[in-house]
Amino acid sequence: MKPRVFLFDLGGVVCRFHRERRLELLGAACGLPARRVEEELYSAGLISAWDRGEGSADDVEGEIRGRLGFTGTSGELRRIWCGAFEPDPDVLAAVDLVRGHPAALFTDNDALLRAALPEWLPDVNGRFDALAFSCALGATKPAEEAFAGALGLLGATAGEAFFVDDREANVRAARELGLTAVLFEGGAALRRTLHELPTG
Repeated sequence: MKPRVFLFDLGGVVCRFHRERRLELLGAACGLPARRVEEELYSAGLISAWDRGEGSADDVEGEIRGRLGFTGTSGELRRIWCGAFEPDPDVLAAVDLVRGHPAALFTDNDALLRAALPEWLPDVNGRFDALAFSCALGATKPAEEAFAGALGLLGATAGEAFFVDDREANVRAARELGLTAVLFEGGAALRRTLHELPTG
């Protein structure tokens, strides 16, 4: 079956993800070393919990304020939170090749990023019909529930979908479920794949 809907991973595909940049920006805003931010959010397991949907955007913000002493505005925090993501122009051009078909940003990420995306990453947000965030789906890739939730947002079956991700485990799981899936190997390669792909 020819793909008629498209699922794109965020960090590592549509955007380059710079974890250190987030740690440094947030640390600077709180007067803390980046290492302390890492310990409080990542090592403590909060990021993983938030990705699974344990906390609304307000909950995430409140936890960051409480743990790190952040005193800036909500807008400043959202800017910092999105600051770790650098849109890849080549991938955005690849996404534009299938703009006539339903497309979703399919990512393991938290509610704060989902809320911040439209304002702070508008070039990314504006290219997608749905934001299939793990925090809203209640499951992370490569779980079958995550794929089912993302496909549901686009009203599609697995056989109707094309998926690209930078993690082999996610690509393998997608193929096992019946999606057409490719491992991300750069924006130019993705453009060639999408240009040559027969679509429904």
